[in-house]
Amino acid sequence: METRLLILNADPVFQDRALGIFDEIDEIETRVVRTLAEAVSALLEENFDGFVVEGESAIALEQATNARQHFPSLRIVCLAAEPHEAEFVVSAEQQKITRIAPNGSERILRKQLHGFVRSLARGGTPAEGIDPCHSLIGNLNQFSAAEILQMSCLGQRSGRFTFKSGRGNSEIYLAHGSVRHAVFGSLEGEAAVAEIFRWRQGRFYFEEGIISQVQTVDRPWAHLLIDNLQKLDETLELSATGPA
Repeated sequence: METRLLILNADPVFQDRALGIFDEIDEIETRVVRTLAEAVSALLEENFDGFVVEGESAIALEQATNARQHFPSLRIVCLAAEPHEAEFVVSAEQQKITRIAPNGSERILRKQLHGFVRSLARGGTPAEGIDPCHSLIGNLNQFSAAEILQMSCLGQRSGRFTFKSGRGNSEIYLAHGSVRHAVFGSLEGEAAVAEIFRWRQGRFYFEEGIISQVQTVDRPWAHLLIDNLQKLDETLELSATGPA
């Protein structure tokens, strides 16, 4: 299965060393966009394993950080020339954004980019083969995660939802109509719920009666729904207009 990279590079005439290296790697597909709005739109519509942002340090970090706010589980690398100011370094680390300087030696740059691609291949595994013997099963292109969870919470259901897509597997646990625990990769709680809300492809199923002993979500479902729908609206608005 090919690794898919989305690359944001605002300069169409820039000699892109990184893109040349990515082109050398087998089983990798790249797509280049020129604006953050284009990037967000692509990330909403399709599954990408990683997001590469190229440009001047401050601008590239701002764009990468903006993407992180809307796509909390996305693997992001920021290609920005040295030197990096302390503020840049701290902000990137806080946002879990990988930093690579493209103006170093060809050997080091190639090693770093190959390492990033390998880390993507070790990431989430597209899960297939859902057992049909469950009380609720369906596709996310027919029902959104928000609709599915709202229906189940209103029905006071208890159990485990499993969502499966090209991005990997995620789980949301309900207890008597309330979201108790959510997990997707390293994300837990409301961050995991926010990620699942953005999925537009994949499948889901519900297993009745499986209760999590861990609780990472404390707020009522109605509050989660309102906040996450508002965040989703902001993401869609950004994809249409770009930042001011």
